[in-house]
Formats: sequence, C-alpha cells, structure tokens
Amino acid sequence: MSAPTKPRVAVVGAGVAGLSAAYRLREVAEITLFDQEPRPGGHAHTIEVEDAGRLLGIDTAFVVFNRPSYPNLSRFFAELGVATRRHEGGFNFFDLDRGLQYGTAEMALPEEEVLARYPAEFHTIWREAHRFHREGRKDFLRKRTDLPLGEYLDRGGYSAEFRHGYVILLCTAVWSVPAELIWEMPATTVIAFFMAHDEGGLGGQRVDWRTVEGGSISYVRRVVAAVDPKLRLGEPVRSVTEQPDGVTVTTAAGAERFDHAVVAVHGDQARELLTEPSALQRETLGRIRYNSSVAVLHTDPSVMPADRSRWDNWNYGKVAVDGESRPYVAYYMNRLHGFTSERDYFVTLDYPLPVREEAVIRELHYDHPVIDLDLRTLQKTIYRVNEGARIKLAGSYFHSKQLHYDQIGSHEAGFSSGLEAAEQLLRELGR
Repeated sequence: MSAPTKPRVAVVGAGVAGLSAAYRLREVAEITLFDQEPRPGGHAHTIEVEDAGRLLGIDTAFVVFNRPSYPNLSRFFAELGVATRRHEGGFNFFDLDRGLQYGTAEMALPEEEVLARYPAEFHTIWREAHRFHREGRKDFLRKRTDLPLGEYLDRGGYSAEFRHGYVILLCTAVWSVPAELIWEMPATTVIAFFMAHDEGGLGGQRVDWRTVEGGSISYVRRVVAAVDPKLRLGEPVRSVTEQPDGVTVTTAAGAERFDHAVVAVHGDQARELLTEPSALQRETLGRIRYNSSVAVLHTDPSVMPADRSRWDNWNYGKVAVDGESRPYVAYYMNRLHGFTSERDYFVTLDYPLPVREEAVIRELHYDHPVIDLDLRTLQKTIYRVNEGARIKLAGSYFHSKQLHYDQIGSHEAGFSSGLEAAEQLLRELGR
C-alpha cells in the first residue's frame, strides 16, 4: 500500500512565525516557503561583516532572548543545537547636549548617595523609577493596570522628568515604537515586562540574557536546512485566496494551488493579501496597526557619549533637533555579541541626526505592531481566527499562550504563533 500523499502547504513569510510553522509541519506536509525578501529570517536579520580577516555576524533587529520569557524559542534553539552566548545586561542613559548620564550603577545607589552626588533632575527620576516598579507590581497584582500607560502615570502623579528621562527611553528599545505611541501602550503590558526582567528591562542584570553565536542567521540556516522546503525567496506574494477545496497563492509568476496556507506576515500585509477573508479574519486584521522604524548598522561613535567608559550594551540617548529633545537607542554590538575588534559597531534605532555616510554599513527598515489596549483586548479571542480555515494566520501580533496576553510583539510571540498555527492545522488534519 502506498504512503498517503502529503498535503501541500504554502507558508507565506519566512520570518520567525513562518519558519516556526514550517518546522512543525516539515514531517507531515510538503512545504513551499515564500518571502518577498531574497533571504529568509525576517527580523532575524544578521549582517555579516568582514573584520580583520574574520566574519562577524551582527544582528540588527532580534538580538537577545532569555529562557523564562522565551520558553518556546529556547526549546527550539536547544532542539536545533543552536549555540548561544550569555551577555551581561547593562544600560546607560545620556543626553548628548547637556552631558547628564545615569545608568545601571546609578539606579542601584542608595538614595542618600544620589542626593549627595547628582542633580535634582536625576533624584526625581531615581525616586519615581523606584516608586513605579514598587507600586506597579502591586497595582498589576490587584488588576489596576488595565488602562493606557499615559493615563496610569497621570493617576500616579509621575513627573515629566521621569516620563521623558526613563519611561520613553526604556520602552522605545523594548517595543521599537516612537515616543508618542508609548503612552497608548497598556500599563499592564509595560509593568509585566519589568516584573519578568527586573527594573533594567533589556539591560536587566538579574536575567540570563543570551545572543545567538554568529548572529541569528545561524538559527535561520539550521531551520531552513531541517525543513528543506521549496524556497521561493525574492518572490512577493500578490494574493492568497481560500476555496472550499484548497488555497490559491498568486505571485508575478502566476497562480499556484495548495491544500492549505500559513500566512505569516505582518497583520496589515495579511489584510492586503487575503482576497476572500472570513468575517473573523477581516475583523481581526482590521484592528492591527504598525509602526516603521529605521535601524542603522554603522561605526560612527558620535552617537555615543564622549566618555567611552560609559558605553554599555543598551544605550538610551537624547539629542536636541530643531529645539526639541528627541530620544533614540544605540546598541553597542561589540558588547552585546561579546566580540573584540579595533572597530566599534553600533545599531541605532531612529537616530534623529545623520550618521557619517562613510561609517554606514547598512540602513534597514522594520515594522512592528503597535501595542495598545485594543490589540491586547483582541488577544482574548485572536486564536479563534484559525479555527476551521484553510488559511492560518501567524505573526508577532498574536501573543504567546504560555505567557498570556502581554507577550506580544516579540520573537517569542512570533515563534509561538507559527507553532500554534501549525498545531491547529495538524489537529484538523487528524495528525
């Protein structure tokens, strides 16, 4: 008796969600993997740079993870045999114009030392940061944080110095959103992140933060090799249409029939691709907003404080542009990836001034879901969108079920959504 024919599954989008779905389905389905980019990986985007006769893999979007907050991704890396490197967390705030700096060490000082050594502005930030983390935890447990962050800070009487000298800087790095959208975020999502990672957030030192050896491209290559799909890279999908007996995927090369599809692209892109969405798909995708950020990999140290001893893994800067103070993030990649080099490598996120042209290695544009109360509320029902449909949706606009509704927008959320989409399809196939 011949073996049953494997179903043909199109995976549209070769980012972490699509790779996750393809990997889970690899043994039971014939996979075709589409992506508009000429490379797989999505936000797992490593730029490989020649440096003194060696190749350095430098990540520009997904950089770090830890096992408690990325449980599915961590198990996945272990299964693939992906080598990772521990890095010590640490952050530094600095104002390029005024020279004010404070970071991990200063936030850990006793209050009397802060009063004696630092200006009143930092004392306000220090005092309110400690109050925010102390009271935020209590309010979270008492379910008093289901409101926009700006409103939560208003109710708590938090100062402008704290908002603009602490909250904006930390949050823009974690969620890659501009300052003006931070206040729309659910207070519960922000507080939950700090509860899970300690007061330093991405720079927390009580967390076992890790990076992928050689950059995240290392895991992407292992996944693609394990799945061995039909690769259709650099081939943008124009439409995905569900019929009662299959799915049609259309590109510039023509239309192709599949039994099922996993559409693992950004929610707004999925909205444009689906030609016959169900009412639930249309309603779900209509509530997803995105924000674009510009990341630049470069070697220009002018984005950093003049005092090199202040350089940390995560550097949150402010600089005046046209009379307005603008925040940005500068990742010091030598420290983040744990390599030594005579050249310093930085990834800046939404730096508001020009970087020296000769220092630029690559400029990249990334989109991230805007996390607001509407998106968080949507998480209560979002996975229903995949029930019974031949087209399954996946992306970081879904939450990780293991970590509840506040784990949205991360690599873990994207990976988990792809895994869940594949599991839903397997249940419906009786596998």
